[in-house]
Amino acid sequence: MSKNDDQKSVVKELGKVLSEMMTELFGECIEQDGVLRARAGNMGVVNAQVIIEAVLEGGLSEDAPYGVLHFHTTIAENIPEEALADLLISLNGINHVINAGAFPGFGCFCYYEPLDQVYLSYRMPVNLNEIESEYDNIRYYLACLYDEMDIFVDFIMFAIANPGGMTISEYMEYLDTVSDLDDIEERLNALEREFDETFRQLGLEDEDGGAD
Repeated sequence: MSKNDDQKSVVKELGKVLSEMMTELFGECIEQDGVLRARAGNMGVVNAQVIIEAVLEGGLSEDAPYGVLHFHTTIAENIPEEALADLLISLNGINHVINAGAFPGFGCFCYYEPLDQVYLSYRMPVNLNEIESEYDNIRYYLACLYDEMDIFVDFIMFAIANPGGMTISEYMEYLDTVSDLDDIEERLNALEREFDETFRQLGLEDEDGGAD
């Protein structure tokens, strides 16, 4: 088997294993034109849906020794114009928290103007010659991605629905108050107490005035 055939075999194996990982964490994963895509529901207490995509790209340059796995996660779209200014400040706040602050994480949250979308992007170098040793790193990233989405999707949705309603510092204080609450209902009640107005704007109240 030629070196080129060997690499094609490794890339095929990587796609299969990555698809299995994404399915395990996020639900059904489909492949189209070399891009793996999974739709994760029930993120955060607002039960948001996000779309996780992964594609193997070439190296960052012709001389780069490794390929690159590009993970692109779409969190929200059709952002209203009146929410944009505060949203950009909020995304910058999250980026500070995960890159230099209290919640270390991977990637950066961004706003894509042509499609009015909020997304998280992260590129991971992968050594195709030692692909077995890369699987643990990939799985670790995907688990961290799940946590990042589950924690910060609420803040992003709040920033869109209620511009200026809270700062990242206030949100992190909220997270501190619920850090020991494993019960999702208790977390939801705590969040409702803190941000009742935001929940009304998101339409998460039932007919009796409580959160769904």
